[in-house]
Amino acid sequence: MGELLADARTWVGAGVVAGAAAVVGAVAACLLQSAVQVGGTLGVALYPVVGVVVVFTVVATLVVLSSVAALTISSQQRSHALWQLIGMGPRQVRAVVLAQLLLVALTGALGGTLLAAPLVVPFCRWVLATSDGLQQVPLVFGPLPAAVVVVVVTALVTAGGRRSARAASRTSGLLLVREADPPPARVRRRRWAGLALLLAVLVPLVLSAGGTPLEQVLVPLTLVGPLLTALVVAAGPLVFAPFLRAWTSLVPADASASWFLARAAAAHGTARASATTSPLVVAVAFPGALYAVTDTVRAAVGAQTGRLPPAPPVQTAVLLIGGPLLLAAVGAAATVFMSGRVRERESALVRAAGGTHGVVLLAAGWESVIHAVTATALGLVAVVGSAGVAAWAVAPAGAAPAPPSFGAGAVAVTAGGGLLLLLAATVPTTLLALRREVAPALSAE
Repeated sequence: MGELLADARTWVGAGVVAGAAAVVGAVAACLLQSAVQVGGTLGVALYPVVGVVVVFTVVATLVVLSSVAALTISSQQRSHALWQLIGMGPRQVRAVVLAQLLLVALTGALGGTLLAAPLVVPFCRWVLATSDGLQQVPLVFGPLPAAVVVVVVTALVTAGGRRSARAASRTSGLLLVREADPPPARVRRRRWAGLALLLAVLVPLVLSAGGTPLEQVLVPLTLVGPLLTALVVAAGPLVFAPFLRAWTSLVPADASASWFLARAAAAHGTARASATTSPLVVAVAFPGALYAVTDTVRAAVGAQTGRLPPAPPVQTAVLLIGGPLLLAAVGAAATVFMSGRVRERESALVRAAGGTHGVVLLAAGWESVIHAVTATALGLVAVVGSAGVAAWAVAPAGAAPAPPSFGAGAVAVTAGGGLLLLLAATVPTTLLALRREVAPALSAE
């Protein structure tokens, strides 16, 4: 408990993300409980909606919670090293770290569920108000689904930190004190198994969409985007760092001192970069893929019937991607907030070497740009893939694929919003770091 209070910034970030995940999960739980309870024709009509919402929610929750949990633990390297140096064994370190994460996750999940409890039914009633036949569904959110949300979120946060806790417990204390950032994670068997499982689900889904009638094809196509996003994020250790280094190398390192520092910080801070990039990939890919698929299907229906269907109401978009977007935004902002202590030390090192406050502030801004561009480019992989699958699926048999839509407007809005969010979280943190004297910031804690 003392360690939690000593580094409240890091742990509060993880707790807030767990709370946001509970709020998002409460919506899916409400819809699922309502579908089961009402049964009959209404229940059958609600199940496809519930299925799509659950897939979007599960993918976003797994991505964001695992990233934040891993960053939470990796940010505590110095404390873990000191524990080992005073005689704590690896098993004790691992047990204490997981117990801390469990306590924070449970607190955040309980708080988020209590906050959502009085709001989730009115919210679900609002988003279903424009859905034909679903306005009269009696919506409920009882104690059992609320408890399930708390348990699931707590378990996901704790499970997401297991690998980092194991790594901290197995690494020499002296090495942890010396290293500022852990080496890039290796792609282990579990991750390869996860990639294979995602492909095993995605490939049959894509193939089945090709033979689905046009009036029924939207539901399976809508699921392609989240699965492609999960595939991109799961391949993170193989993709994120190499891609970031590759595209940033196109800008000469001597273009400016601030760019050089930003690029070096982004490339070196593997744990922070991955934790910040993953939620932003979700934020860009989910709405972009949704609108790419929807607009492609609408265009195909219009070409066959001579009448373009109306765009889906805003409630539909909010229902499907509102929760994941909220979770992604909170997760991305939390990772920046949680890394404030490291940012203070980096700022102090630059100033000790003669850098000005302006250079430090510009470097922080450029680092936000680097993360935003990296996430946008990787998110576009899922968007373009979804658009291509949709264009192939709606094309008449034997005909060439239909012209796809790429959801450019949604991508531009979410990418720009993600950049502004990072800047809003980074710039104030950097300004606070600049107010601290160099010597105290570099001194041993």
